[in-house]
Amino acid sequence: MNPAHQQYHDTLPVADAALGKIGALGQPADPRSYALWFKYASGESGLLSAAMNSRLARNGTLTAGDIEDLHDAHIAPARVLTKTNRIGTRLAGEIDQILATVEVAEDTAGHFTRDLANAAQRLASTVSRADVRAIIDSLVQTTRTLAQKNARLQTQLQAMSEEIAQLRREIVDLRAESQTDPLTGLGDRRFFLAALERSILESRATGEPMTLLLADVDRIKLINENYGNIVGDRVLRFIAMVIKEAITGRDIATRYGDDAFAIILPKTSLPPAVRIAEQLRHAVMKCELVRRTTGEKARLTLSVGVATLDKGLAAQGLIEAAEMCLYAAKRAGRNNVISEADEKLFAAVAGSTLSAAALPYVRK
Repeated sequence: MNPAHQQYHDTLPVADAALGKIGALGQPADPRSYALWFKYASGESGLLSAAMNSRLARNGTLTAGDIEDLHDAHIAPARVLTKTNRIGTRLAGEIDQILATVEVAEDTAGHFTRDLANAAQRLASTVSRADVRAIIDSLVQTTRTLAQKNARLQTQLQAMSEEIAQLRREIVDLRAESQTDPLTGLGDRRFFLAALERSILESRATGEPMTLLLADVDRIKLINENYGNIVGDRVLRFIAMVIKEAITGRDIATRYGDDAFAIILPKTSLPPAVRIAEQLRHAVMKCELVRRTTGEKARLTLSVGVATLDKGLAAQGLIEAAEMCLYAAKRAGRNNVISEADEKLFAAVAGSTLSAAALPYVRK
């Protein structure tokens, strides 16, 4: 049996076991879920097995958030690491080839230098015209040979330069992939935190305003329970699409959490940021979920908190201010946009465990 057939027969029971688990628990049979259960069934990762067993023991199943968290923690890093190692191996090979090419070039240059020195010595002791002609012919031939070798070396270096340029592009793509949420295609939380720090530094340097939106899909847990995790994932992808269409080229949209999104708006003060948030909210409201079996309908809604960068405010302070506004939007009945300048903010948090006074970052 050839290796490919052997591998097929070896992995078939693992695949069957993975699909059996997916079916028994009613999990979505999407690539991320299958990758998790396949690795679980293979037993190759004790850490993954322990994490999945813990969540299964606690909840009896894996939620969409569980699948995403486990995939990001145990599957995605391994894939990125594999690609990183592959690129590293190719890059090491290119470096070895460059060193070998340089060594050949140095050896060729050394031979040519010695040939020139020998020709100079012979010319110094030669008076015959025939001898001079022979020396010149030899130098011409040596020069031609050197030119041919240099041309080949130039071709090799050009090919290696193109390969290194391709590797550089792959590294850029890999860096982007490692900070991209696989479900929505937006930047992940790590990307968001780095982008927020850069945006704050730029705002400080230019004196331009900067505003942060935190948007949360209302009642996503009920959507998952009533319509299934696959529909829940589609909702999140739809929200991401709405956000992408609403922002401009300089704005930065990311997935902040399971059902939350963060949008960084450089060079944007509070009033226009609130208008953008309202546009998002109204765009999401146009989407309606319909259960095929009963015709039952449910409308999607979005709650948004809006906070702008203030003097002396660091990234964490800005995030907490936006989170407070988002909390107020939820507490005020959901499907709301509340900013730090909104009078409804303090009314919404009054009497809650999160009082406005507890967050000094929110301006009164």
